[in-house]
Amino acid sequence: MKKLLVLAAIVALAMPAMARAEEGSELEISGNVTTVAGWQRPSNNPAFPVSGILADGLAAPGGLTTDTFGFFVDQVELDLAKSFGENIRIRADIDFTPHRVVAGGGQVEIEQAYVTANIPAGNGLEFLLGRFNSGIGLDPIDRNELSTVSFSSVHRTLLPHNMTGMRLGYDFSEATRLEMFVVNNLNGDVTPPGSAADSDIPSFGFNLSYNWGDEGNKSWVKFSGAGGPERATKKGWSFLGDLSGNFAVSDAFWIGAEGVYRQDDAPVADNAQYIGGQLKARYAFSDVWDGTLRYGFVWDLDNGGVGGVPATGYVPANPVLVGTTGVLAGLGAEGQMHSLSLATSYQITDGAKFVIEGGIDLSRASAGGGTGMTPGIAGMFAYSF
Repeated sequence: MKKLLVLAAIVALAMPAMARAEEGSELEISGNVTTVAGWQRPSNNPAFPVSGILADGLAAPGGLTTDTFGFFVDQVELDLAKSFGENIRIRADIDFTPHRVVAGGGQVEIEQAYVTANIPAGNGLEFLLGRFNSGIGLDPIDRNELSTVSFSSVHRTLLPHNMTGMRLGYDFSEATRLEMFVVNNLNGDVTPPGSAADSDIPSFGFNLSYNWGDEGNKSWVKFSGAGGPERATKKGWSFLGDLSGNFAVSDAFWIGAEGVYRQDDAPVADNAQYIGGQLKARYAFSDVWDGTLRYGFVWDLDNGGVGGVPATGYVPANPVLVGTTGVLAGLGAEGQMHSLSLATSYQITDGAKFVIEGGIDLSRASAGGGTGMTPGIAGMFAYSF
């Protein structure tokens, strides 16, 4: 009830702002409501708690152990943005997650909250301070923007999603943009600054992107890198490199690709090392109906410690979490996971779409234990306003 009262209060406060927006104010209000229904069979290889179509924040934070069917409210998101003149802008994205606890605890999350200032230097330098989406990888942050129901295995396990710090952005041209950031850590602030598991030295990274093609049907490629001493001991770094792109083959056919390497150095014992990637093909059968075929893999080469078990006192840079705020720590054990899914999306009306996806994850631990199969099917209804 308390959560509903909070949501009602925010909506009530937003109503006058909506009226002013219609009268010409620069306040912008948007958001989405995303719901999912799905079924998943558990893997016979419990070493991989992140496998399955529902295991990216929809159900079972510790991994599914029985056949599972459920209805889920993935999120209710309210985005508020306002400009002050031509150079100052503020934005706050508030996510309500009724069925799951977010990384910081509770069921209300500040996905983004920042202030930007445009500095008249060259083509314009953008300075941002606050909490923001990392921009790393092929997948968006919000599920409603996917052409599938589930996030890719790479997005789930290896990439930072939201971070707190500062960012500088510069457009060298209409096609080329560079973003550089300095942040608390690469864990989405799952490890709070000042805690025993966090270094007092910030982490840093960049996104360099290039796009081309006609408006509304652009191709793009992006190279991202990030690193920093993530632990209070300051011994060993976490770092990653990601190359992703989405290519318009025609007006109706797109191919997306991504490859990533990540390493989390341990102060003792072995370092944790991962590689992963995905390949995605999307075809628009009409103006309202399309289909997506996606393959992804993650190879947990070395989970750190001995035999895949982290050494005493070593906390992996990305603890296993529910939801999309943080990220998951590899696969949970040394080994490989291959994911294949087929999805179709139907645009019901402007802002409203239905997506259905069927998929299977195949996993195998390096230490043996057989091959795990995790089939599942899910449907998503998403309304964006």
